[in-house]
Amino acid sequence: MKKNRIITIVLALIASISFVTCVDDGDFKVPESLGNEENEAVNKIIDSISSGALQLKTIKQLKELYIIGDDPLEIVSDIVVKGYVISSDKSGNFYKEFYMQDEPENPTAGIKVALNLSNSYNKFNIGREIYIRLKGLYVGETNSGDGNITIGGKISATDLTEIENVTTNQIPNHIYRTETTEEIVPKVIDFAGINETDIGTFVALENVFFDAKLAGKSYVDPIEDFDTQRKIQTCLGLGYDELLVETSSFSRFSNETLPENAGTIKAIVSKDYGGDLIVLVLNDTNDVTMIDERCTPLPAEEYSTILLSENFDNESGDIDVFNWINYREVGTKSWRSYTDTYSQSKAARMGSSSSGDESTVTWLITSGIDLDITSQEFLSFETSNSFGNGSELQALISTNFDGNENNINAANWSILPAKIVSNGENYKSWIHSTYIELSNYSGTAFIAFKYIGNGNVNFDGTYELDNIVINAKP
Repeated sequence: MKKNRIITIVLALIASISFVTCVDDGDFKVPESLGNEENEAVNKIIDSISSGALQLKTIKQLKELYIIGDDPLEIVSDIVVKGYVISSDKSGNFYKEFYMQDEPENPTAGIKVALNLSNSYNKFNIGREIYIRLKGLYVGETNSGDGNITIGGKISATDLTEIENVTTNQIPNHIYRTETTEEIVPKVIDFAGINETDIGTFVALENVFFDAKLAGKSYVDPIEDFDTQRKIQTCLGLGYDELLVETSSFSRFSNETLPENAGTIKAIVSKDYGGDLIVLVLNDTNDVTMIDERCTPLPAEEYSTILLSENFDNESGDIDVFNWINYREVGTKSWRSYTDTYSQSKAARMGSSSSGDESTVTWLITSGIDLDITSQEFLSFETSNSFGNGSELQALISTNFDGNENNINAANWSILPAKIVSNGENYKSWIHSTYIELSNYSGTAFIAFKYIGNGNVNFDGTYELDNIVINAKP
C-alpha cells in the first residue's frame, strides 16, 4: 500500500509539472466563458454601476486625479474604471504588469496596472474587457517621477513615493474580467505628434525603419542586463524624425535580428525607467512588418523660399517682433527674451515659475503667412526647457484668425504634430520639431505657441523657443 501511494504521488507530481510547462509555453487557452462565481462578481459590479452604488470613471478621469511626482493616491471612494487589455507578457517583454486602454479602437487614454501575477496573459488576454474596483488600491508611479501613471496595490515599504503591485490576494477582489474579448485596433498616429497623452495606448506607426547603423544587430544588446533602446526613424519633409523601441533582455525575441527595410510597427506607448523619454514597447515581433523600401527626405535645395524666419536675436525684454502678438490670456507672465549661455544665442522664453498666478495661458503668435503663393510648405522650430513640470507648450495653426488679439479665442486653432521638448530632456539640449507640412492649409495662416501652466510647483515649468522657419517650394 505504501509503495502504491508513492507511485500515485509521483504520477500526480508529473501531471502537475506537465500542466505548468504547458502554461509557460503559452499553450493554455483562455476560456471563452467564465465560471459562475466570476460571472456573478462582474455582474454585481455592472449592476452596482447602473444603480449608482459604484461610480464609473474613465481612464482619463482616473489619471487626472494624480499629479506626476506626487505621493501615491489612495482611492477611498467607491469608483470603478473599465478598460481593454492591450499588452501581453507571453513573450516576456512585460513583467507583472499589463496596460489597458479605454476603447478597443481609437482610444483616448490608457494606464498601466502593476500586479503580482506572472503569465497574466492566460487570464488578462489582449482585448479582454475588465473592470477594476479601485477602493483600497493606489494610483501613482512604480518609479517615482517616471511619468507612467499606474494602478497598484499598496505603497512601497522602502519608498513612500512609489507603489507596488496589486497582490495575489487583492486581485480577485479588485480586478474583474468579463466574457468579452474585443479586437484591439492600433491607433495610427503621426510620428512627430506622439506625446504623453498617448502613454498606455496601442498605436501603429507607418513608414518607419530602424537606424541604418543598427544593421545586423538584435533587439537587445547582448551586453545589457535589463533593457535596450533601439532607434527607429521616418522621413518627415526635409529631414528625419526618430523614436526609441525598448526591449527587455528577458524577452523571447531579444536575440532576433532587427529588420533592415521599412514598414509598420505596432506597440504600446510607455516611458523609460527614469521617465525621461517616451518609448515604444512591443508585445512581440509579429507587430513589426517591415518589407518596404526605406524613404529619403525631400531635397532641401528645392525648398529655398523662406516664408518665415525668426531667431529672436534682436529681441530684449518682452518679445515684440513686428506684427507678432505676445498675449497674456490668463496670468501675469509674457514671452520674454532669453540668452542661452551654452549656445550663446538668444531665444524666446515662457514660464510661470514664482508667478503666484493660479493659472497661466500665454500666446506668442506670428504675423500672417500667405500659403497660396507657394506649392508646399514646412514649418520647423526648436524648443528647450528648464523642467517642464507639468506645464504644456503647444504649436497651433489658424487660417481664420484676423490678427486681432481680442479675437484669438474666437478663431479655430489646430494643434500641429510637432515634436516639443519633454520634461526629462537635459536642459542644455535643443529639440528640433521635425518638419511639419502645411500643404493642407491655404490662405493666410498664423502660427501660435501657446503656453499653459500655473503657480503650482507641479505645473510651473519653463520653455524656450528658437529658430522658427517656414521653408517652401515655389
